[in-house]
Amino acid sequence: MNNEKEIIDDLVVGGIIGASLGALISNDKGKGATIGAIAGAALFATFNAHESAKKENLTLVYEENGVIYEEHNGKRRVLKNLERLNIVPKKSYKLK
Repeated sequence: MNNEKEIIDDLVVGGIIGASLGALISNDKGKGATIGAIAGAALFATFNAHESAKKENLTLVYEENGVIYEEHNGKRRVLKNLERLNIVPKKSYKLK
């Protein structure tokens, strides 16, 4: 597992990457950068946790195409099929 300093470093890198993405998609650079930084740090931390779990041979639980799977020792098993919701997303959104 990563030590505390490596985890913090990973979050900083993820936040910087996220801030850049947030600034690109928002007219209000301050708010967009903040949201992007938080999202980037969360995604980066999640990816690192997933990779660490695989290295440590821990059981992984994840969703793929509406199915929740459990994976351990290279074997994957279905835990649950998720019900599809009939939600039609809006074609456009107004960012405030």
